[in-house]
Amino acid sequence: MAADLQMEFVIPVKGSLLDEYLAKGWYRMGAYIFTTHVLRPDDNKGYPVYWLRYSVPQVRMAKKSLDIIKGCAGFSVRFSQFRYTAELEELYARYHASINFSASETLEHVLSDVNRVVYDSWLIEIRDNGRLIAAGVFDRGKHAIAGIVNFYDPDYKKYSLGKLLVLLKYQYCMHSHIPWYYPGYYSPEYPKFNYKLFLDKQATEVYLPATDEWVAYGAFIAHHLPASPTP
Repeated sequence: MAADLQMEFVIPVKGSLLDEYLAKGWYRMGAYIFTTHVLRPDDNKGYPVYWLRYSVPQVRMAKKSLDIIKGCAGFSVRFSQFRYTAELEELYARYHASINFSASETLEHVLSDVNRVVYDSWLIEIRDNGRLIAAGVFDRGKHAIAGIVNFYDPDYKKYSLGKLLVLLKYQYCMHSHIPWYYPGYYSPEYPKFNYKLFLDKQATEVYLPATDEWVAYGAFIAHHLPASPTP
């Protein structure tokens, strides 16, 4: 999977600087910061993509989200500054072997900046009686976080741990008084990214690069989404 990219390398991208990049539709890829408006999957067809963010104070969790949290209540959760370990890499390898889409083969390659030189990266660990079953990484700015990667043991797929990690990142923002959570981009024409909207569409905003503004998801669908061509 490829995209038409613009990239910069800046050291460090932390605090308010990360907030500024995110607010302009730029995002982390490895140790770089990039933006794109076109995705090119394996079929090489170009799909328009749009950057998303959640207004954390406006989020209202649906019953399905609450059910996921309830179903995982027996697991332990820990937040900490990111530290790269063999245990994380082994979990990522199990996850990578189970997926049916293109992704980096190692966690180290996903992040590149494993020593937190460029980004202020944080880690969520979910354990079942001490066994690491899921992990999520996010970068923290001053008033925003960027969700970078979530992965889990495929043996625990029924617990929707990927979505649980999204919910936990949201809860981290709530507890830390961080108003913006950026989950990445999505494409109206490429449904594999629709999961990034599940937290709460009513609290989701979409970036319009042509006018440099964020609009409510509902307004984007009603007024800004390009019309599909007539067959």
